[in-house]
Amino acid sequence: MLSIVQRYLILEIFKSSAATILILFVILMSNTLGRVLSEVSDGEVPIEALLPVFLGQSIQILSFLLPLGFFLGVVFAFGRLYKDHELVVLHACGFGYKQLYSSVVLIMLPIVLLTAWLSIWMSAEALQSAKNIVDEKKDIHQFQRLKVGQFNLSKDKKNVFFMQSMSANKLEIQDVIITQKGEQSNVLETAKFGKHKLDGKTGDLFLEVGPGTRYEGKAGSVDYKIIEFDTHGILLEKNQTKIDALKPSEKHFSQLQQSKKRKDKVEVLWRLNIPLTLIILGLLAVPLSYISPRQGRYGRIGLALLVFIVYLNLLGFSKGAMERDSLPMWLNFWWVHIVFIILTLLLLKQRTKQSILFWRGKSQ
Repeated sequence: MLSIVQRYLILEIFKSSAATILILFVILMSNTLGRVLSEVSDGEVPIEALLPVFLGQSIQILSFLLPLGFFLGVVFAFGRLYKDHELVVLHACGFGYKQLYSSVVLIMLPIVLLTAWLSIWMSAEALQSAKNIVDEKKDIHQFQRLKVGQFNLSKDKKNVFFMQSMSANKLEIQDVIITQKGEQSNVLETAKFGKHKLDGKTGDLFLEVGPGTRYEGKAGSVDYKIIEFDTHGILLEKNQTKIDALKPSEKHFSQLQQSKKRKDKVEVLWRLNIPLTLIILGLLAVPLSYISPRQGRYGRIGLALLVFIVYLNLLGFSKGAMERDSLPMWLNFWWVHIVFIILTLLLLKQRTKQSILFWRGKSQ
């Protein structure tokens, strides 16, 4: 049965953590949405894949934000309680760090489980689903990339297209002009209509135009061929038999476990260490959040952000070193975690003036 004080502390941590995560998530997702929309506008991502790509990146970002948001949430909450002398009174009544940690751990457990689910399984699932949609739509997307009222160069750089208008579904165009420059002669074609056509057997993407007229000849010569046609197909892109390989971050956890590639093994360790990072940061936040009476309410936020940046950079350094085979796999990220565990114990010793392994509930 939770005491009134524990319920109060849990509620304060929850409110601070939720607000921090929400604010950071909105800021980062605004930047992500702008980047994805830019990729769609530039033709790098099909419009059909906009939502899956955005969803996949949002889940990945959230899995990284949960450790930071919870860490700052604890610092925010306890910092305010120290500034308002509430924790000072609780310490004087015998409510020490053991009781504080019991409240932190109770709210930390569900967040750790959520972080583990997002980082280990859900993030890769969403990213891989988005990639499958991009691969599925990329051939059609080459046709949809044609821009109205502009000269468009084909992917093979053999044809230049110009169209006056395009249908709402971007699969039909009107008043088309196509030019092709060859070694022997130049080709100019004009057509009333054009539409997307995908060969079901070969997967080749065609622009089928017609009715129209085709002019073949060499510049400066009067020897021209004029051909009237009903329909005519122009190859836009051959089927890409080679599909881009999955990145380690896009692979399911089971795929990573079965792989013998070093980068995939590093990715397994990286995903497992994200929830572990949240646990260590949550433990560190308790002594780090102490504010002296002369400090401002948010006096520790700058230090907390600095600690998180150093922590994240050291983890990133370890990941890169393991991928380059300059750091042994058995050591992986443990040395970084041990450094911050020692920092936590040292801060606890400083605050309690007790042994770093067995401290009482009193503080300064």
